[in-house]
Amino acid sequence: MKKARSIKKPGVNIDMTPLVDVIMLLLTFFMLVATFKAESTEAIEVQLPESVVTDTTKLPEKDIMTLTLTKAGDVFLDVDNYKVKEEVFGSSVGIGLYHPDSTSKSEYETTGGNINGKPFKRPVTILDKAGFEKTLNDLRRALKGQTDGKSDFRIVLKGDLDTNYGVVEDLMESFKATRNTRFALVTDVKSNKPE
Repeated sequence: MKKARSIKKPGVNIDMTPLVDVIMLLLTFFMLVATFKAESTEAIEVQLPESVVTDTTKLPEKDIMTLTLTKAGDVFLDVDNYKVKEEVFGSSVGIGLYHPDSTSKSEYETTGGNINGKPFKRPVTILDKAGFEKTLNDLRRALKGQTDGKSDFRIVLKGDLDTNYGVVEDLMESFKATRNTRFALVTDVKSNKPE
């Protein structure tokens, strides 16, 4: 009798080349479409005042105009729409700077481009009062032009705890002159814990 020959089963080989190709294509796609905001998120640090009242009004996710008041009396004007920034400030990461006190210069100008002791890398457009009020209106018009009038900026005001009241008063006058009567104030929630 003949010995039974053992049948060898072929080994299972999975070709990984297509899988690696797909992963590389996905990686390339996400690298190309990702928006890196390292320079545009460079924020001006302010110490917000505390508030006992907590308003749970939710601000929209987009179309926000942020005005940041520093303790040096500077008002930084920023928006979250890159196309509008490009149109109004000439750069997609540009920011406006308004110093209401006409007898002195802003911290940015006196320190040679530093804010709170740190170099500020974003391109800054320095504005006088008329230029500031014109820029507020230009930003609104630019956004409405891009969205066919369907969207409008919500104004958010972030003021440092040590900001001079006169700066806030000048800002309110500019809001009144440009008919921007609705805005939100950003504060920290006051804790009930004793320090």
